[in-house]
Amino acid sequence: MLLNSSLTKMINSLLKTVSPKDRPRERLAALGGEALSDIELLSIILGSGGKNESVFELSAKILSGLKGFKGLYKTDYSRLISIKNIGKAKASSIKASCEIAKRIFTEKETTKININKPKDVYETVKRFFFNKEKEHLYLLALDSRNKLISIDLISIGTVNETLVHPREIFKSALEKNAVSIILVHNHPSGDANPSQDDIKITERIHKAGMNIGIALLDHLIVTNTSWVSLKSLNLLERR
Repeated sequence: MLLNSSLTKMINSLLKTVSPKDRPRERLAALGGEALSDIELLSIILGSGGKNESVFELSAKILSGLKGFKGLYKTDYSRLISIKNIGKAKASSIKASCEIAKRIFTEKETTKININKPKDVYETVKRFFFNKEKEHLYLLALDSRNKLISIDLISIGTVNETLVHPREIFKSALEKNAVSIILVHNHPSGDANPSQDDIKITERIHKAGMNIGIALLDHLIVTNTSWVSLKSLNLLERR
């Protein structure tokens, strides 16, 4: 990751002119985070640089090489620790900060949401699938009035397969005192049509739910722009 000349000049200037009272932490305390540049914000998270590299230089290198915070968010842990002067501690701090940002973005009051149709499900969960390149399976737990109790991540699969066991689903449902459940997972390919695996696992969960008294109301497959309800396709109760 090489820095362009203008960015290098800016960093050198910053290193020469920053007085103790103007350092990122002090400026953050005095002026708030909005007064800091992207490099300064990341430098606070990193805390220090590395061998022959200041924290500002390291921050700039990361942001330049990964195309800003969005690229940083998409970069996995193993890729981060492969960057010179980014060890496990720095990589963990970065990923923790990204996760906090994601949770703030996706956080939403769930206890007042009623689920009456597939579109309600999609509107409630679509934010959870932002920028996902692998399949993620979520469980919606509902009470006796179809009011949403919780939304829980059950599994992360590969790009084209979600692997899950019924006990993982119903363990979570029982812990939440759910009367019924809805499953939702994404297809990163952009094709929301159910695969044979999707249909089989739906049948499996449906039958298990019948045995323990927790109904599977639906299973939605979603993409960034569309969704398919297996119940609407009359696939939910296949034997």
